[in-house]
Amino acid sequence: MLEFIPYIASTTEGIDDSTWKIALNAWIFNLTELLNMQEADFVQETTSNESLSLFVEQVLNEQMDNTATVNPKLIRYVFLIYCRLATVNIAHASPLLNGEKLCSLAVVYGESNAVEVRRIMTQLAQEESIEKELLSVIGMLVDAVQSMPNLLAAPASIEMLDRAYVLVRVLDAVFSATLFVDVVQSSFDTLDSVLIECYKDIIPTLKKTVGSDPNAAPYAFLVKKSLVSTFNSYADGHFFRSLGYVSSAKDHQSLDKLSEPIDTSVIDLINNKILEYIENSGLDSSKNAFVDGPLILDWEVEYHITEKLDKINKDAFGGDDERLEFLKLSMEQVRDSNMGTGSWGDSLQTQQKPTDAQEKQVIYQNVERTSKISQIHDLFPGFGDGFIEACLDANNDDVEIVIMQLLEDSLPASVSGLDRKMERKPLPDAATTVSQLTHLESEAEAVYLEAEARENPKEESVLKSRRNIYDNDEFDIFNRRTVDASKVYAGKKDKGDADILLGDKSFIQSEKKNVLQRVVDMYDDDYDDTYDDINDAGVPSAMENGDGDAAVDVVRKKQEVVDPGIENESLLVHSFVDNAELFARNSTARKSTKRAELRKRTGMTDEQLEGWAIMFKRNPRKDRILDRYMLFDGNQAQVSEDVSQAQKQALKKENKRPPRSESKERAYKDKNKARFGNHNRKAQRDKKVAKTGPPQS
Repeated sequence: MLEFIPYIASTTEGIDDSTWKIALNAWIFNLTELLNMQEADFVQETTSNESLSLFVEQVLNEQMDNTATVNPKLIRYVFLIYCRLATVNIAHASPLLNGEKLCSLAVVYGESNAVEVRRIMTQLAQEESIEKELLSVIGMLVDAVQSMPNLLAAPASIEMLDRAYVLVRVLDAVFSATLFVDVVQSSFDTLDSVLIECYKDIIPTLKKTVGSDPNAAPYAFLVKKSLVSTFNSYADGHFFRSLGYVSSAKDHQSLDKLSEPIDTSVIDLINNKILEYIENSGLDSSKNAFVDGPLILDWEVEYHITEKLDKINKDAFGGDDERLEFLKLSMEQVRDSNMGTGSWGDSLQTQQKPTDAQEKQVIYQNVERTSKISQIHDLFPGFGDGFIEACLDANNDDVEIVIMQLLEDSLPASVSGLDRKMERKPLPDAATTVSQLTHLESEAEAVYLEAEARENPKEESVLKSRRNIYDNDEFDIFNRRTVDASKVYAGKKDKGDADILLGDKSFIQSEKKNVLQRVVDMYDDDYDDTYDDINDAGVPSAMENGDGDAAVDVVRKKQEVVDPGIENESLLVHSFVDNAELFARNSTARKSTKRAELRKRTGMTDEQLEGWAIMFKRNPRKDRILDRYMLFDGNQAQVSEDVSQAQKQALKKENKRPPRSESKERAYKDKNKARFGNHNRKAQRDKKVAKTGPPQS
């Protein structure tokens, strides 16, 4: 039996390099011997060797705590042990396959090699003892997550948040690793409700914690991200897997197609579940993702569920499934409710500042790549810059090869399936890049001029003899070492969104005096408008004032358009419940007498009736509408036209405003005397003009 030395890290105090290398060679030798054993000896060794079990446990724990200290070869050999354990017949329980080590296996290798870890877990779960072990471990983790909001007291310490993160991280890793273990997926059908409730309950605690200690923001973000990842694994196992897809292990925002058959019956489950998530999310106002947003919002932002639903609908159903299309539109509304003002995870995205040489190389590579994209775009204006850039990446930036492949339609398989209108990702900071490039060019120009001056000291500099209107301005890089980058814009100047433009009151402030003067002039009582309409011959003053029997209404009321589907909703709903085939899109239904009667009663065309039925079927609140109208049996006697008209006349008399009193009438005339004060003079003037005729033109 092999004897394994307990594992110690190379950074342990008191251990020199030579001693640790001796131990490393011993570990590698024993692991090599173990992997080269025959199957019976291998099973015996992994089942009964306690030193091996302790060594594997120490290596996995060290890898989870500090990935930089573990030798990569040891990590690879431990993984190969589990790969072989998944293929052999284990007659007895192995200490390498208990719940704790299976969790460590999922955490250590699940993110870097998710496909292989899922295969190992699926094969190992075929053993009844390991299956029970997995169910027990996951059940314990789910119970801990469910009680986590009660254990976190606001404001929570960073140590408590770190423990919470470890808990949800292990659950996420194990549940993702058992994605294809059917018994695990079926045993935790209600995990989505547990995650949603936990997510909802910890948001106030996390907000209060981050508010009191901003350093806790990364820990709060990691806790929420792990919960969202676990929810996505649940959705993969219960929703998308039945449709032949799961989230990609390389890019969780995209999907990988499976070889399993498609079960279309799961679409109704997906439709009901996601609509229930949205209705119970409380998204009545805008939220900030990964701060105060619900789980459904963070799931959409992190995993792009809208694009995934659209891809499944197009690839599997040709884009014709109305339920998936409706879910896509619903998730788009969820995504639009995100304010996008930054999340708690922004502080994790710290980048090391590059050196000057690396910075120059990146700048010039961006400029060169943009130039090549422009060359190809001139020949193929219909293609997006992002698609052209992908073609350049696939052909080592060779412009001629890319142009030839586009002309012959012989693109590599890696880019042939991409969207040809795909846009290029924007550079990190265009203004900074332009300023840096200008600075580098100015430095190169200055070095060249200095060398030129040393070689030809008597020659006059070209800069002294130049004549240009831009000489010595703020962008003259030959006379200035630095240029203000804030005044440099790449492309069109960003003037902000509509809210900023509408909120700009600078013009009103500058024209405030003129605006006030116009308001004063508008209400000047001394203005005499008697002869303003000198050319309006023959127009009675009563028409102008709008009073008297001769008044003419020259303002046409805006015609109000009423949707016939809303106006006749009760009749349409009852007709649909009684006979849904009446709304079918075929000639039999259109030629029927009942359809003709329905057209006559509603005033709607066949297309309008059929369209109303289609939208009524898609309406997620159809049951509520049916409940509202099914309270009536539809057999009430119709009121005759004479009775209806009499009721309308009586209603008009009731609503007629009573005449004003004498005091109110006098007050009204005093208030509006400008309208009636000079009507006598105008009437006399109208009579004279009418006798003489209109003025000669």
